[in-house]
Amino acid sequence: MTRLLREVSDDVQKALVARVWTSEYYIKVEPHPCEFWEVFKLKFPDWVVCVRQYKVSTFSYCTLLFYTVEDLVGWLSDTMKRPGIRSLLSLECMKYLPELRWGLK
Repeated sequence: MTRLLREVSDDVQKALVARVWTSEYYIKVEPHPCEFWEVFKLKFPDWVVCVRQYKVSTFSYCTLLFYTVEDLVGWLSDTMKRPGIRSLLSLECMKYLPELRWGLK
């Protein structure tokens, strides 16, 4: 995830999918998440068109919150026009979100 999002901004030091509350997922970008998402939205103006295809929990101040990791990963790969990364990103998410390894959501 980090390597992929560095294509958007060289400032990204770390990026991963994180969980909020009990059932919402987002992309955590360090060190400057709000600035990153501003650049992302400028580079990929179709981000909002792509998001309509997925179930989004809410639009937070800096990022989107998704009900499932699958929707988050699908949205990111569609927005960046990189369909080949979907499976790889899903596997990476398992590393950070243990509940996905056990089939829990």
